[in-house]
Amino acid sequence: MRASLHTLGCRLNQADSARLASDLQAHGFELVSWGEPAELLVINSCAVTGVAAQKTRQLLANARKRNPEAFIIVCGCAATDPELTNSPAANAADLLLPNPKPNSLMPFLPEELRHSQNIPPRGLDAQVSSLPEGFTLPGTGVFPERTRANLKIQDGCNFRCTYCIVPQMRGSARSRDLDDILRETRELLDHGFREIVLTGVNIAYYQNSGHDLGDLVAKLLRLPGDFRVRLGSTEPGPVLDKLIGVMKEEPKLCRFLHLPLQNGDQEILRKMARRYTTTQYAETVHRAAAEIPGICLGTDVMVGFPGEDDAAFQRCYDFLDSLPLGLMHVFCYSPRPGTPAATWPGRPAPAIAHEREARLLELAKAKTRAFAETQLGKTVQVLMETGNPPNHGWSDNYLKVVLPPDLKVDVNTFHSCNLREILPGEDRAVTGAIV
Repeated sequence: MRASLHTLGCRLNQADSARLASDLQAHGFELVSWGEPAELLVINSCAVTGVAAQKTRQLLANARKRNPEAFIIVCGCAATDPELTNSPAANAADLLLPNPKPNSLMPFLPEELRHSQNIPPRGLDAQVSSLPEGFTLPGTGVFPERTRANLKIQDGCNFRCTYCIVPQMRGSARSRDLDDILRETRELLDHGFREIVLTGVNIAYYQNSGHDLGDLVAKLLRLPGDFRVRLGSTEPGPVLDKLIGVMKEEPKLCRFLHLPLQNGDQEILRKMARRYTTTQYAETVHRAAAEIPGICLGTDVMVGFPGEDDAAFQRCYDFLDSLPLGLMHVFCYSPRPGTPAATWPGRPAPAIAHEREARLLELAKAKTRAFAETQLGKTVQVLMETGNPPNHGWSDNYLKVVLPPDLKVDVNTFHSCNLREILPGEDRAVTGAIV
């Protein structure tokens, strides 16, 4: 039997898919690339934005059209999204499997795909028990890349940002058992992965047995082996001071922090119910930049939120321009049914929101290039992803480093590389030479 998985959205979804893939392999399924014929198709969905939800529906419709006889599962956030469940597209799925995802899909499969009589009716929303605090996850994730692995350490969120549907789709915050995280990390390292990316909905608030995220990172870094740890998206908060201190002293912790801001105007932040002020955010960013030379600081920023007038947008733009950022993800606000902000008046017209988005995208491009320019002439550790021309890998501070085409290097190896110049037409990719 063949199975194929397609993952939309965040690194947490990627980590969930990797565990499901591992279990399918353990039960005799052959994993094939999406688009190849398969008896089982799994769409790990996303509904955090309207665009993501639309992609899920389109993917489902196309999958059914190409594979009329396949058993199709839609799992994850869109499985409870009314935009899918109340639409004709839902009929293309055999099973809608909401969060939290099960450790195994086997109990939900029809008899011809596994040995059981417990077959859910077509279109049923399967019920999965909630993950407890201190949860464990059996097995080890399977990832198509052989260099990095996404490691799930946390799920859910206790915040109630007024624009966000995620707490309704993933539940309250729960942290994974620390010993279980260490166990899977050891196994991933034994399987040859050289970079471990910590992921969750809100990893900054990881807590287990009296240990916070800083403690967990310190324990991971003490594991034997030639590897590095990268933090996924990290909400601004008290643990950042500890993480900056660890990053300053530990070369195995990548010099990268992605700190989602969402908006640079204080009044809009207040309406979003974010848990920090622009002043607090700027203090964290400037401290990290001052204490960790070469750190890449990334953020998310949203335009078009209700109440955003020209003055509020300009304050947001000026605030972002003042920060030493190396990456900016920019997107337009997407109302999600069931969230407070979805019913609020004062949302800018789409044309105005997209114009503001374009301005911030230009700023993001300039910020990315400016950061890359600060790294020219520096020597960085690069983990190679390809061994054939054009050879390239990623530095610990998240630059794509391209080596000379006549140089043969092995995939999944670390090299100290001197950064020479930014590639033409690129902002984040630089040429490098092994030293």
